[in-house]
Amino acid sequence: MLTSSELISLVKEYDPNANADLLRRAYVFAMEAHGIQKRASGSPYFYHPAEVARFLAELRLDVQTVVTGLLHDVLEDTKVSFEELEEIFGAEIAFLVDGVTKLSKINYTSSKIHQAENFRKFLLAISQDIRVLIVKLVDRLNNMRTLNYVASIEKRKRVALETLEIYAPLAERIGMNVIKDEMEDLAFYNLHPNEYSAIALRLDQIRNKDNNFVQNTVLELKKVFKDSGISVNISGREKKIYSVWKKMQTRNISLEQINDIVAFRVIVDTVEQCYMSLGVIHTHFQIMPGRFKDYISIPKLNNYRSLHTTVIGPLKQAIEVQIKTEEMHRIADEGVAAHWSYKNDEVMAHKDDTKNYGWIKSLLTILQNSGNPEEVIDHSKLEMFENEVFCFTPNGDLITLPRGATAVDFAYEIHTDIGNTCIGVKINGKMVPLKTTLRNGDQVDIITSPYQHPEAAWERFVITGKAKACIKKFIKAQEKAEFTALGLQLTRYVFSSTDIYFSEDLIDIKKFSCDSIGKFYYNVGKGIIGVNTIRMAIPEAENHMIINENAICLIDFTPGIAVHFAECCHPILGDKIIGVLVPQKGIMVHITSCDCIERGGNVFIKVKWNQDDEMDATFIARLRIVILNETESFAIITNIISSNEASITNLKVEHRSTDFFDLLVDVKVRDVVHLGEVQAALRTCSSVRSVRRL
Repeated sequence: MLTSSELISLVKEYDPNANADLLRRAYVFAMEAHGIQKRASGSPYFYHPAEVARFLAELRLDVQTVVTGLLHDVLEDTKVSFEELEEIFGAEIAFLVDGVTKLSKINYTSSKIHQAENFRKFLLAISQDIRVLIVKLVDRLNNMRTLNYVASIEKRKRVALETLEIYAPLAERIGMNVIKDEMEDLAFYNLHPNEYSAIALRLDQIRNKDNNFVQNTVLELKKVFKDSGISVNISGREKKIYSVWKKMQTRNISLEQINDIVAFRVIVDTVEQCYMSLGVIHTHFQIMPGRFKDYISIPKLNNYRSLHTTVIGPLKQAIEVQIKTEEMHRIADEGVAAHWSYKNDEVMAHKDDTKNYGWIKSLLTILQNSGNPEEVIDHSKLEMFENEVFCFTPNGDLITLPRGATAVDFAYEIHTDIGNTCIGVKINGKMVPLKTTLRNGDQVDIITSPYQHPEAAWERFVITGKAKACIKKFIKAQEKAEFTALGLQLTRYVFSSTDIYFSEDLIDIKKFSCDSIGKFYYNVGKGIIGVNTIRMAIPEAENHMIINENAICLIDFTPGIAVHFAECCHPILGDKIIGVLVPQKGIMVHITSCDCIERGGNVFIKVKWNQDDEMDATFIARLRIVILNETESFAIITNIISSNEASITNLKVEHRSTDFFDLLVDVKVRDVVHLGEVQAALRTCSSVRSVRRL
């Protein structure tokens, strides 16, 4: 077991001014707190925090972080309180230990609601100090190393899956590949032991078949650089087993088809020499097309920087070559931990390094916009565990998004207000739909309008957690306002139908288990409180003014939120209409003659169009159009509809013969008069045989 003296010596190697007394006190405190506790292996529990502290010291982290490693389990597994910890070791260390404890308490197999609050607190903790995450990752890695001692196979698989889905991606996000790689292999071994063994055996066979391949390739590469004037350090490293398996799954190929199992690293002194070295490699070896990546010009989200290229190597095999500086190499392995530096015997811990990790800012935006706690987990996973695509604003600013992101995702990544008001987009100078998927290198110009707002349909195609959370927040707020307004209208409607003058004073909201009149109206609008219930609850009253208004005006509502226009009959302004109150949805508006209205058990509401004010609203009408099967027919009817200030929103060919097309066409119009004009214009066309509204 690591002794306190050994730990102090390890820290003193890189930080001569380290507080040895603090380390010694923490060591003794943790040992006494854990006492006679044992691990599944039978060893004293304290071996675990001691090893976590060792790993943190090997990463050259500051004393406070190493002390947190020693103490990280005392709040969860011993009788030590937060107040006691804070009193003895100070607020900073107590905060770090508490942050690690919060993440440890998350049970990813429990209900999302129970997970969410702890996860929310943890995200807030790492946003203030990312060392919380570093300690937790080292803690999890050490636990994975001893997972084989856990007797329950089910528990081993649960922990392994949790590691693979949560902790390994988190390690990758902060660039700590030295942790991520080992976590993934250990998790893969416990989840899929047969596959793990098969790949390991095959790698051994390949290695034994040509055991000098790596050494010979390194020697040949060094010869190439001998006359270049560039000082290089070249080495080869075999890919991890899980990485090989993942590539097999992603590309749907066998192990024999993977030609870059070994990656060769060329370490140089400067960025300029990286590009010079790339020129040397490409001059001497044949390039494999499409396999070059410049992560120096455009780093990954976790600040990984390197040049990657795949060439036919000196031994006539495809090899991957990674070119980077020594600093880039260390950051590639240690990520954010490599940003702690020690100069002139003075510790310079970059505690605000969160600013280099934009994904954390995105997670914080999710926290602010996710109304339902369980959304936090879903949206956060989206943000953390996706591959990237790189796009640019018209000003040349780089925006990094998950692969598969759309223009709306891009808009929200710039700013929430840009996303909420985006009305159109130009990609590489061309107008395209908002749901267009972005590709690497796209220049994206978002067009906004103060009159635009998020649409519920956006949520179906955006993929970033931030965009989903912001859209959902807006829709919920709008929905609440709409249902509240609808509830007020319905309440007035009930009062008027009973000839009683409307007054909020007559409504006893406590009878309906509501703590405010607004909540009462919301529940009425949603159908939680039925209209008949309100009617029965209104007290008998005499000599009240009779309200003449006996119908709800639809002008005050946004179709699709609290008021829905039935797709079976597509009512438009000017039609005779009736409303059906649908619980949890609001009012469904039908044409009075619609055959789909079920009479039994429905609550019908008189509704009317408000034609007193100017209306900018448009409506969808469905037409059945029969046209001749001629080359120009489609273009003709499209031009006719467009020239009459209408537009086609959907078109479906119902039947096709040698002579005719039978079409269903959804047309956007202002009202029934406008629709009549469109139909009349279509009927004058010689290619149109019939036009009928459905």
